[in-house]
Amino acid sequence: MSSEKEVFDLMWEVRKFTRSSVMLKHVIAQKAGLHVTDAECIDFLMEMGPSTAGALAKATRLTTGAMTNVIDRLERSGFVKRNPDPKDRRKVVVSYIPQKKAGMTADYASLAGEVQQLFMKYNLDELNLFTTNMQALTDIYIKQVDSLDK
Repeated sequence: MSSEKEVFDLMWEVRKFTRSSVMLKHVIAQKAGLHVTDAECIDFLMEMGPSTAGALAKATRLTTGAMTNVIDRLERSGFVKRNPDPKDRRKVVVSYIPQKKAGMTADYASLAGEVQQLFMKYNLDELNLFTTNMQALTDIYIKQVDSLDK
């Protein structure tokens, strides 16, 4: 059974991790000439695949106007392209251009290598526990976003 102190210590480490993650994303986005929001939209596109501006706005919780500005900046920078939606000619589908993201991927390579090296020290059960808990933590964060965004 864990004590309140260990739980508090872990919660504090999660807080520091999320803060450092935001700082890293900001630095990498700046290096690529992007706003951190723009870089996050690229991640959403990588996860979601080609998407309409409305779907991206919903996923990111940005307004459609703000999303249009993000897409405009990303298109000017060569990170995304717009194509007509084959299902609805009034809409466009936004796709990221993987070749352009290669520079940002290189910035994450060192991080990925170190994290992989860390995770390789754990056995399968421990990795599954981490994965399950990260998924649960993500669900808690999204639930809080939903409750605060009403």
